[in-house]
Amino acid sequence: MNKLLLIILNCCLGSLFMGFCLGQMNVISQEVYNVYKIDDAVTKGLMQSLLTIGGGVGSISASILMGIFSRRRSLQITDLFGIMAIMIAFIDQSKYALLTSRFFVGVVLGLNGVLVPVYINEMSPKEKAGFMGTMNQLFITLGILFSFLMSYFQDISLPIPFYKIMLYLPIIPCIVRSSALSTVFKYETPVYCVKYNLNQQLHRVLEMIYKEKGDKMYQQFQQQQKSTEQRITFNQLFSSKYRFRLFIGISLASLQQLGGINGIMFYSSSIFDQVTGQASQKVFYLNLIVGFIGVFTALLATIIIEQFGRKPILKYGTLWCFISLLMLTFVMSNNIGNTTFGQYSIVICIFSYLFGFGFSQGPLLFIYLTEILPDLGVSASGLMNWMSGGLVAQMFPIIASYDISYCFALFSIFNFIAYLIIQYKVIETKGLDRETVDKYFENQKFDYIPYQEAYQEERFR
Repeated sequence: MNKLLLIILNCCLGSLFMGFCLGQMNVISQEVYNVYKIDDAVTKGLMQSLLTIGGGVGSISASILMGIFSRRRSLQITDLFGIMAIMIAFIDQSKYALLTSRFFVGVVLGLNGVLVPVYINEMSPKEKAGFMGTMNQLFITLGILFSFLMSYFQDISLPIPFYKIMLYLPIIPCIVRSSALSTVFKYETPVYCVKYNLNQQLHRVLEMIYKEKGDKMYQQFQQQQKSTEQRITFNQLFSSKYRFRLFIGISLASLQQLGGINGIMFYSSSIFDQVTGQASQKVFYLNLIVGFIGVFTALLATIIIEQFGRKPILKYGTLWCFISLLMLTFVMSNNIGNTTFGQYSIVICIFSYLFGFGFSQGPLLFIYLTEILPDLGVSASGLMNWMSGGLVAQMFPIIASYDISYCFALFSIFNFIAYLIIQYKVIETKGLDRETVDKYFENQKFDYIPYQEAYQEERFR
């Protein structure tokens, strides 16, 4: 197998960690509440919200980490931090240690949420950046699916309590990735090598990526060295050069979560409980379908992204989500939802929404953000993404206690706003280098970019 692909897959073990940690409490929450004697609503809410708060801290810390250490070293530090975060719950088995562990696991999720897309984007040739970038979301969905599949063992007698297995299992991808980065995959990204004049390492990594064309690409990267972007400050991030695209990044990152994905992922079991009349086996299979939809759509994204580019997939996928949630709101807001037909319709609408999200906003958002924003801008967008996810996690049960259809009505509105931003403000970045992206944003030419011509330039062949 191509060594570059193996490097990317190893990097994406951080995404596998993320997906599993996002899905694990959906499986073991009731057992954890019983074992740790968590019976108040505030502490139960903290089990989810601390994860998202930690994610926000991790997102904004990723830029600081990359400013001090290399990309590879930042990933290794993240893995070591992940091991420590999980061990907190192992050393002291109290609910306070568990909550502390959840917060620090969230920090690791936030770090991976920024570091993995940046590493993939900088390591991949431009003509393969979209395909490689979708590996991030594919591994997140595989992690979620794996956590749902693990629920099969919940009622089986095991030498170790099932909830402990679920809490400690994510330590494995941290150990594997960190070990591989220390031994067989000791490569820094070409962008990092150029930025810090690491010419020997640059030559080595370009030979690995481009093989016989490595020498030619080395000369081109050397020519770009003077224009390679240096680390920027918050003041520079809000300058005229980046202000507008920062608005796009923060808006889309926030709307991705406000559009309802975490509301459904965190509480899918509760929704399916109501639809099936608390039939646990049916809920298990429905959650399993949720996981399979995520994996299938992530695989679909790897196929279509290089055919259609970023903007069309984001636009039509978001429109699909809006229509699905609008239909879900209609079904849930009247008596149709209480009929057998209505219950089937609710499940189909949820699956339809997950399908639309899974091949558009899910895999493509942070691919796009790494192509238009510097590291600090990606971190700021990641912070808003996690904060918005935490807001949804906290507010969903409160609003749903009045009428759950209100939740989906709000989600549909946010998806429509995201669609409008994508339609009128997002530019196509397929195959474009950072210099070309900068030029079009500075000129604010949003109607058409000849990305096919740029994609076919000699340096991308």
